[in-house]
Amino acid sequence: MKDHLDLEERRYATEVEIRTALVHHLAREARSKNCILATEAVYGFENRRADVLELDDQSHAFEIKSDYDNTSRLPGQLAEYLKTFDFVTVVTTPKHLPNVRGIAPKRVGLVVFDGYFVEPIRKPVINKQLSKFHLASGTTKSRLLKALPSSLRSRGVYEVRAAAVKLLTTKVLRSLFLSELAERFSESSAAFFSETDAQIAAEDLLLLQRSSRLFV
Repeated sequence: MKDHLDLEERRYATEVEIRTALVHHLAREARSKNCILATEAVYGFENRRADVLELDDQSHAFEIKSDYDNTSRLPGQLAEYLKTFDFVTVVTTPKHLPNVRGIAPKRVGLVVFDGYFVEPIRKPVINKQLSKFHLASGTTKSRLLKALPSSLRSRGVYEVRAAAVKLLTTKVLRSLFLSELAERFSESSAAFFSETDAQIAAEDLLLLQRSSRLFV
């Protein structure tokens, strides 16, 4: 009877279980490559959140859909991710996989959680059509001003971001945005790697969580 209940429980994976397995999977490579990891990462436009974020010289956002979630918001979430991050992946369960396949564009990666581990089943393709508006919205005024004329220093943050969209290239804005993310999450990521080992528990993910709003 107990074995039967255990099997039933494993059919319904929670977001915490999936996030823990995903971070465990990512951390093995991230340790050796000095990548930055973050969970529930606040970023950019309207202070949205990425369930998990991996950063090196590129950005990779992961959206988790557990057995207790539905996929009704996924199209909008992916649309925002694809305007903002270099790579995008959905991590889900066998229950949602057919629906996610129908929603996610082919350039979005797919990962399945089997109740114990995550298994990549489709690699993401790099996004080459990032939105200048979204990149500027995820970058502070002070960082944008480093690449803009000094005459803009007295302007408000929204004016500075509008000027950045107009005057800066996507390549420059992407670089500024990546620098913003790296500075924002590097300290919490370093604390996570220094205080954890190969065995990662759900409570360890609190070290990766920095949920304060983006400073303007």
